[in-house]
Amino acid sequence: MLTILIGTSSQLQGGVEPDLAAYRHKVFVEHLGWELPVVENGLERDQFDRTDTLYVVAKDQRGHICGCARLLPTTHAYLLGSIFPELMGGQSIPCSVDIWELSRYTTQVIHGETASRHVARERFRSLFQAVVKAAIKRGAIRLITFTSMGMERLTRNFGIHIHRAAAPKMIDGQPVVACWIELDNQTLQALEVCRAVA
Repeated sequence: MLTILIGTSSQLQGGVEPDLAAYRHKVFVEHLGWELPVVENGLERDQFDRTDTLYVVAKDQRGHICGCARLLPTTHAYLLGSIFPELMGGQSIPCSVDIWELSRYTTQVIHGETASRHVARERFRSLFQAVVKAAIKRGAIRLITFTSMGMERLTRNFGIHIHRAAAPKMIDGQPVVACWIELDNQTLQALEVCRAVA
């Protein structure tokens, strides 16, 4: 059973934000080998971790973080628009109150045993469900994100309405693709989300 926390850094109580920064460091820097700015040793943060940034955090039964996501309005600076605009393939960078960026999405476990495939799928689905609800609650009708093609395929396999914004490009030797995620009936049905309570 997961506990899902949603809020800005000031709304996440009990030291969740520093724990989240440490979790992100272990996943993205240590495990995946991303070259990311690190404010303090062992904590992963960047210029998009602001006071208005919305976090979605999953905790397991023991209280360990086992998943996270970051949501940013595209009306302010965000990762794809500011750092990787080339991923849009020459199209305009999204800038709208009803489009939010999804970044730093992971359900990687760093404490305890590796989860079974079924448990891992359920964790992915539960976190994505919470992300969709949080985005819709704030007026989003679409998400823009960029990811590996493996993550794109996994998301599509859940029935989520994801489609490419442009062709993949190589970043740090890996193919990366910008994708739209439509918060439409297809996505809501796939994640069993009722729009009225999102």
